[in-house]
Amino acid sequence: MLLPERLAGAVWGHLVGDAVGVPYEFLSPDRIGEVVFGAPGGWGVPPGTWSDDGSLMLALLDSLLRDRAADEPRFDPTDQGARFLRWADHGAYTPDGDGRFDIGTTTSAALSRLRSGTAAEEAGGTDAHSNGNGSLMRILPLALVERDVSDEVVVEHARRSSSITHGHPIARTACALYVLVARRLLSGMDPATALTDATVMLRRILGAGAEPGHSIAALDVIEGWTERSGSGYVVDSLWSAWDAFAGAGSYRETVDRAIRYGNDTDTTAAIAGGLAGSFWGIDGIPRDWLARMRGREVVDPLVDRLRSGLDS
Repeated sequence: MLLPERLAGAVWGHLVGDAVGVPYEFLSPDRIGEVVFGAPGGWGVPPGTWSDDGSLMLALLDSLLRDRAADEPRFDPTDQGARFLRWADHGAYTPDGDGRFDIGTTTSAALSRLRSGTAAEEAGGTDAHSNGNGSLMRILPLALVERDVSDEVVVEHARRSSSITHGHPIARTACALYVLVARRLLSGMDPATALTDATVMLRRILGAGAEPGHSIAALDVIEGWTERSGSGYVVDSLWSAWDAFAGAGSYRETVDRAIRYGNDTDTTAAIAGGLAGSFWGIDGIPRDWLARMRGREVVDPLVDRLRSGLDS
């Protein structure tokens, strides 16, 4: 499969999973029933509408793809934070400029700090209660755009980007693991090998870093987690999404499995959908789902920029 197909699949896979999951958010597993596109319920938004998950992912993608001077770094947490505020305050990165209809407590608090002048990488909470999935749900673009950097650099960037809203070592480490796995799936590696290889690499990188104690302890917590409930806790969210993907035979089945955990369905399906889209590509996403997605005028230019200049 060609790389442009995987890149487009990753972006749209995340957004479609988010949109399919929106109407089921906060439902318990026994109330899910059949998973369909555009089910009634949730926030009362039109079918094909992504939530804060998709908007913040697009904001990060736009930051990484922005026009910049030759000496200006591509990775810029200050710019990322400014774009997150454009979403929260002005409806950027939403279909048809509808504006946001959901925001996590930890993310909201971090954005308030940004507005008051706190530096981007210091805005995210660092206490144990700041371990929601709000940074994990948006971190995918680092794997898509930063394909030319080392694993060490992308891990550093994932952890720093997470800190804009979620600064605890567990949330930062979950983001790093997800990005490492996603970039391996983009290369065509099978899921089981991708996870094993990414975990081994992350442990090596963290062990050689400036704060190995906290970082390795965080990875130990992540690796030792056994619950799969689709909750908003970042570690459970990571593994619920992973198992939904790794146990599926298609993109559609991945999203179905993710939503059937109940609870934070849009985020679980977005995180899982990004992995599934990276692996099965844009053609793996059901055409009828893609055709009914809103906001193409927002997404297509970003996908075109992401894919431009690629030969494979």
